[in-house]
Amino acid sequence: MRGKISIYLPEAVSMEEAFNQLSTALALNGYGISKQGDTMVVRSARNIQRDLIEVSTDRPAIKPERMYTWIYSVKNFAAENVFRDLRILTSKDGEMSVNSSTNQLIFTDWASNLNRIAELMKVVDIKVDPATAKLVEASKKEFEARRKQHSCWIK
Repeated sequence: MRGKISIYLPEAVSMEEAFNQLSTALALNGYGISKQGDTMVVRSARNIQRDLIEVSTDRPAIKPERMYTWIYSVKNFAAENVFRDLRILTSKDGEMSVNSSTNQLIFTDWASNLNRIAELMKVVDIKVDPATAKLVEASKKEFEARRKQHSCWIK
């Protein structure tokens, strides 16, 4: 790693908070910290996500900022559909994939962004009322019919 970063804080902080500040500053510059045994390793975010990073179905603590793999089991939809509609949720350094056989989404990203995604999934992955589902399906059919009707005029 090359270059310098400066972190200015108005008052003295604990070692834990100093480490949190360092991890955030590194993340903002595209670097992450990976614990490998007793050693902390700093590498580019894209390289570190393929290294020894934590993997869990539990969402990570927000601090310290680090790359983390979070596995989310989709409850109310096909994981492929959620993936298709929400694939833009990851950061520039993150990735999202789907495991169709277990109906799970696999996110590798910064801990802070995974927490944002987890909050979003609480709102998105909910059971839809059957009456609402019928209304949405009817609206889709009407929209498609109108689109086809108008597309015949555009040639």
